[in-house]
Amino acid sequence: MSKKIVCESCGTIFPFEKAKDFTVCPVCNASFDDEENEASSTNNEKEEIDLEHPDMYFYSIDSEDKYENKNLRDIWCQCTTCREVNTIPYNYFYFVTSEYVKLKDDVEIRCEECGKVVTNPVIPKRPDGWRELDMWKKDYDNLPKCPICHSTKIHKISMTNKAAFALAFGVFAVGHVSKTYKCDICGSKF
Repeated sequence: MSKKIVCESCGTIFPFEKAKDFTVCPVCNASFDDEENEASSTNNEKEEIDLEHPDMYFYSIDSEDKYENKNLRDIWCQCTTCREVNTIPYNYFYFVTSEYVKLKDDVEIRCEECGKVVTNPVIPKRPDGWRELDMWKKDYDNLPKCPICHSTKIHKISMTNKAAFALAFGVFAVGHVSKTYKCDICGSKF
């Protein structure tokens, strides 16, 4: 089992291989040294970092293959309020991992769409199940609709109904038998 370093201030667990050279916790800025831990914990009470309710989620980082120069790279974030995608320059962050990114102290960013200021300097990775605001509208586009009145209140014409109609009306049932759906609002068959 590999060694781990646990920040006593915020409880974040880091793999020893990655965190062995850290002098402070990248999440809460608490010192890993026992002597300095008490002094820095009073400073950290002023800055509350809320990982449960972030202002933005990041979901993509431009790779080194795309741009070797870090100043040209972007980190793609999504606002939690309006769900708008924002591109933020890589050099605005001083700590980048696969789980979260942390803004530099002197940087202030806001959402390009709603104008919300990012107050939490830690931007975690977007959760897998996190959906866009109006996702149901996209799902609505894929529903079958009546070509006349655009209603989604339609029903499928059953084979039993088609057979009964064909027996009753014979050749004149072609218009009904060849259709698949009937609109409940305007009555058109398609």
